[in-house]
Amino acid sequence: MVRTIDQEARRRVIVDAVWRTLDRGGLEEASVRKVAAESGLATGSVRHFFGTQAELHEFALRSLSDRVSERVRQAAEEPDVRQRVLAMLGELMPLRDDTARELSIWLEFVHRARFDPALAAVVAEQAAEVREFLRHVVRGLGELGQLTPDADYEHAAAGLNAFVDGLTFELLTAPALLTRQQAVELLEHYLFGAAR
Repeated sequence: MVRTIDQEARRRVIVDAVWRTLDRGGLEEASVRKVAAESGLATGSVRHFFGTQAELHEFALRSLSDRVSERVRQAAEEPDVRQRVLAMLGELMPLRDDTARELSIWLEFVHRARFDPALAAVVAEQAAEVREFLRHVVRGLGELGQLTPDADYEHAAAGLNAFVDGLTFELLTAPALLTRQQAVELLEHYLFGAAR
């Protein structure tokens, strides 16, 4: 049991070090050697968990999903329905400095995934998870009367996905064109402006 706790604690130390190195210099910075130095662990200790840089990168990408999922779960505790939906969706967007950094790094992973089948599989898995989450949101919007009774929920989920992705991309690539507050207002109008 002690060994398991030590392993889990060590993994958390490595995760934190991975994200600090990614934050500082992107994917190129997050090598096994640099993560070991950042974590204060021997390279062999990090290699015990990740034999290659590719494995480390795959783990970092998966850990991003874990971070976002945890924050979405916390946002789901908001008692006001409108605010809950906005808060949950907001965790998928660069509306704060921390989420902007994470999503910028995620875009690097997406680019790298074009040449790395293992990363491509994780990116595809994450996209499917996001779409399923958005289906859940759309069903909730339907129950609130924000969709017409004959609405195509699958189409609505795809549209919401495209809208959130569009706002995210513009916030990351052209922040002079759209402020974070404007993005929130646009999202709120898209969701609650009128029944569709």
